[in-house]
Amino acid sequence: MNVIKRSCSQGILGTLKTRQKGFTLIEILVTLFILAVGLLGLAGLLFEGMRNNQGAYLRTQASILAYDMADRMRANSAPAQNGDYGPFSTAKVQSVTLPSCVGTTTGCSPADRVTADQMEWTQQVQGTGSDMAMLPGGEGTIAYDSTTGIYTVTVQWDEGSRGGDAGEDIVGDNSYTVNFSL
Repeated sequence: MNVIKRSCSQGILGTLKTRQKGFTLIEILVTLFILAVGLLGLAGLLFEGMRNNQGAYLRTQASILAYDMADRMRANSAPAQNGDYGPFSTAKVQSVTLPSCVGTTTGCSPADRVTADQMEWTQQVQGTGSDMAMLPGGEGTIAYDSTTGIYTVTVQWDEGSRGGDAGEDIVGDNSYTVNFSL
């Protein structure tokens, strides 16, 4: 009886050992599929992160440009308080020519400084006169409300739309506005 048990148990173990040779092709394919789906998800996260970083960069550039114009107005406050800086739009500027007083040792009069500030700002917003625009498709506007004395400086740019939570486009994400008074 001892002999029969041994031979039966050795026979079963022998067949089990021959059946278990390693992973099957199906197990390897399932593993590769799961790994591929995970890597695609990671690539999607990286792409979305890069797109959000680019949007943040453009918003930063727009805020720099808007506050630059506000600082120019504060530095030339007498004409700015009269509303001489607005309304103005960089989109309506056909050719950017600076007044002749720019770059001279005598400097500009306050009225010429307004024109110089607007043309220099237009160059920065549109990227004319340099190798690269700060904003793609940049456009700036200046509005002045004479009743309240408040200036509104708005900078807009072209940016691919980004999706929201339910796939809707985020509206107004390519515009930056500063309101201030002198």
